[in-house]
Amino acid sequence: MNHPWSPQHFRTGARAAGRSDAVIAAAASAALPIKRAHPDLPVILTLHHLAHLAGVSAEQLQQVAFRKEDSYRVFRVRKRGLPNSHPALPRGYRTICVPHPFLMRTQRWIAQNILNPISPHPASFAFAPERDLVGAARLHHGAKWLLKMDVRHFFESISERQVYWVFRVLGYGALVSFQMARICTRLPKHRRVRSAGLSGRGRPGLPYPRHHEGHLPQGAPTSPMLANLAMRTLDRRLTALAEQGGWTYTRYADDLAFSRRDRSSRATAMHLAKQVERELELAGLVHHRQKMVLAPPGARKVLLGVLVDSERPRLTHAFRNNVETHLFALTSKKIGAAAHRHKRGFSSTIGMRRHIEGLIAFAHQVDPTYAANLYAQFNTVDWSR
Repeated sequence: MNHPWSPQHFRTGARAAGRSDAVIAAAASAALPIKRAHPDLPVILTLHHLAHLAGVSAEQLQQVAFRKEDSYRVFRVRKRGLPNSHPALPRGYRTICVPHPFLMRTQRWIAQNILNPISPHPASFAFAPERDLVGAARLHHGAKWLLKMDVRHFFESISERQVYWVFRVLGYGALVSFQMARICTRLPKHRRVRSAGLSGRGRPGLPYPRHHEGHLPQGAPTSPMLANLAMRTLDRRLTALAEQGGWTYTRYADDLAFSRRDRSSRATAMHLAKQVERELELAGLVHHRQKMVLAPPGARKVLLGVLVDSERPRLTHAFRNNVETHLFALTSKKIGAAAHRHKRGFSSTIGMRRHIEGLIAFAHQVDPTYAANLYAQFNTVDWSR
């Protein structure tokens, strides 16, 4: 969305509103860095100005900026189990934070008007217009070596301070950047920890509440794009690191991928992994070692659900078998939609339909000819029985 800004029109309107020359000059001066950063960015001078633009109450935003209340509905969802993990190890949970309506409205406005116009690093393929996981997979086609690494607690690792600097780099003033960082982050629940030495009150070993900086909440509409922009420096460093060694690097959210089409060795790949892990630590991130995968020549290479070991990305046999089984059951006179929904544990027919439609849409990105046949079968399903 474009936000044109004319200093002349602003001065004329401000004078008509009775603003002093000093205030007008200060506001015009604050607008210049924003427009230099990107001409489509909106000029935001104060928290009240942001509230007016987003159509919400300034008092409510002040409560969030001052951390007076936690304006999120929080729940947990079970994570998928790791494919190589021990069956006795419990699966973890993902914390989802859904903003209250006024905060959701504000965050959506920030996402659409401030974050959408800004492109992430070219190596980043998630949460960005005209970029997707298939585009990331295409850069690794024909890989002989594939190294996959994962960031643990990705969103929670992006701090309020990093979000503040995203807004500052975009030209916004220090105070309004701080306030927008607060609006887009959430303070984690304080934990009482035991100090190894003296506590904050000077008494050894006593529990004390440690101050926590806010972090990106998973579930907020601003979090994906802010994470991308906060990772630009790391993406630049990892791209340079990969290119120096003859590797190709991409990132899809918390999934890092490195590949090469020529000869290499396991020792070289593990050395790269150590260097990447060091870069992650410098950026305040933690490598999820359980999820690291190194696929050498001859091994099956699946990246983001797509096979990348040939001249073009391909759907896996497991994916094809899954979607074809869905369509067989749905079009079968003996089974049908209701029985299949019950068998597969879907809570509703609409939910099942959307899920399968999403699978076919993904197939279309990878193999349009194959997906055309799937769509033809999908369109014959009788969802009423």
